[in-house]
Amino acid sequence: MIRHSTTRGVALGAALFVAGCAKTSNDGAAFQPLSVGTSVPTYAAATITGDTVHVGGKEEPTILNVWATWCVACQEEMAALDSLSREFKSRGVRVIGVSVDEGETERVRRFAATNHLGFTIAHDPAASIEQSYQLVGVPTTFVIGRDGKLLWKRTGNIVDVLSDVRGAVETALK
Repeated sequence: MIRHSTTRGVALGAALFVAGCAKTSNDGAAFQPLSVGTSVPTYAAATITGDTVHVGGKEEPTILNVWATWCVACQEEMAALDSLSREFKSRGVRVIGVSVDEGETERVRRFAATNHLGFTIAHDPAASIEQSYQLVGVPTTFVIGRDGKLLWKRTGNIVDVLSDVRGAVETALK
């Protein structure tokens, strides 16, 4: 009898803990990461060159990577993202990296220059993309089709799944 009520108490406590830790957005809606097949939110950010980049809606197929200079996994995948940019640029695919580093853009600019990154780098020091795209961590990579729908996503380094990224990009190009 005691064991049964203890088990029930532990289960109730666990349920309350999980409910209490659920993320909500500013409007009180439950945290829901983007699902493949849904439209991505529209988003704009300043690039490190002073332009503005837009994502969402009807755009070119896009590989969108959210990262930070302090993130080791992010650093490790930069060469792969640059390679994807070179591979697909002539076919109309954009690669956009959005840094969520706090502070000034200069650190992000230096990182991009030091690593000879040839794809578009934006800086979002307020990390508004994390809220808008309901991210659970960096790096997170999305492949977005011409229609603004999410075709593929991954939280974590993409180096080991480049064939999956390429497959999603090929789908986006159809």
